[in-house]
Amino acid sequence: MSSPPAGDVQRLLETMQVGVPEGRVPARIFNDQAVYERERERVFGRVWCFLAHESEVPKPGDYVTRYIADNNVIVARTERGDLKASLNMCRHRGNMMCKSEMGNSSHFRCSYHGWVYKNSGELIGVPYFKEGYESKLDRKQWGLVPVRTETYAGLVFGTLDPDAEPLEEYLGGFQFYLDIYLKQGPGGSVVHGPPDHWVAETDWKICVENFSGDGYHTPVAHQFGFHLGYFPSSGATHSQGWAAHIPGKGHGIGLGHTPGMPPFAGYPPELVAQMGETLSPAQMEVFSKTRTAVGSVFPNLSFLIQPFSLVPGEPGVRFCTMRLYHPTGPGRMEMWSWCLVPAAASDEYKEAAYKAYTLAFGQAGMFEQDDFENWTRLTRVAGSSVAKHLEFPYVMGIEREPLSDFPGPGHVVSPYVTDTNFRGLWGTYTDYMLKES
Repeated sequence: MSSPPAGDVQRLLETMQVGVPEGRVPARIFNDQAVYERERERVFGRVWCFLAHESEVPKPGDYVTRYIADNNVIVARTERGDLKASLNMCRHRGNMMCKSEMGNSSHFRCSYHGWVYKNSGELIGVPYFKEGYESKLDRKQWGLVPVRTETYAGLVFGTLDPDAEPLEEYLGGFQFYLDIYLKQGPGGSVVHGPPDHWVAETDWKICVENFSGDGYHTPVAHQFGFHLGYFPSSGATHSQGWAAHIPGKGHGIGLGHTPGMPPFAGYPPELVAQMGETLSPAQMEVFSKTRTAVGSVFPNLSFLIQPFSLVPGEPGVRFCTMRLYHPTGPGRMEMWSWCLVPAAASDEYKEAAYKAYTLAFGQAGMFEQDDFENWTRLTRVAGSSVAKHLEFPYVMGIEREPLSDFPGPGHVVSPYVTDTNFRGLWGTYTDYMLKES
């Protein structure tokens, strides 16, 4: 079945809105200039975007720079200990204030004309204030542009929309599932080392879809992981588990389950006991059965927890990766990838988890390479003259009824291998793209 001719984004999206519930998604959305430009305004200009983890900026003066759409943002821990986010742009002539991606500074000084701001955003220094401005410039009016932020369990989100719903409502109950990554014992989870950061000729949406629970690709794209014993499971039972998404929100997670695998396999016993102090009985019931938890917060933040055998065939260790896909153009993106570890875990466990993360899903990780090779080719083909007029099938599990007795929230189906979460993702995406200001 064909999608509308190129050049008509509105009609493409209206057709997509009808097609998604029927299991059809146009290839063109994965590599198109006009689609990208509308995403920048209607998706990233409205949603809550992940900016940083609080543990990246633990001390006064610590800062990182990140993006919302094409806007560079400074996230800083002020001298008072609170977090502030500001556009990384001098109010005098618009120069970028901070050139480094991370560091520690109580002030930022523009390298063009020398205006100076506190890391909280207040303008405190103006060269030739008396001689040039005759002391009449109102510095309170010309501070850095603030970015609205809210946090959940260490995650700092920002939005450019002053009318955006509160973050708690935006997450819409997905916190139940996020806690498997973020509340692994007292003190929660913290980043372990700086993020890996690289550029890829890949559309950000392909990555988000994959990390919304695409267990279908694993026995093929990562087949050697089963054969060599890196995964403490088998391809024969890989499809088992659950897929959950929050209707109308776009957040989704796949929870892979391996029959016979011990509860919380890959975690040290003392850490499991600590998790019982921070997670609810319902969460413990779900997560004890979960082998793989691969989920995404709409629009572009993802997580993965997976047991991984550092020595093939031996018991695995659980690693957790958090990743952000920042679009920089049609079919292009910057990737940030972090390793999260439980704050209360032993140093030995943290190092083992970090090693497993690096080997599997770090910048040069074996499974990361598998994925990006496929995603880059998919992106290239989606922009070709014929493919961009075609649609892809998203019909797997389309007639499956949701479970009525699952302990977690949202629309939950079994097995884990299904397109159900993806239809939820693309429905929310289409709603944002069609909604006018």
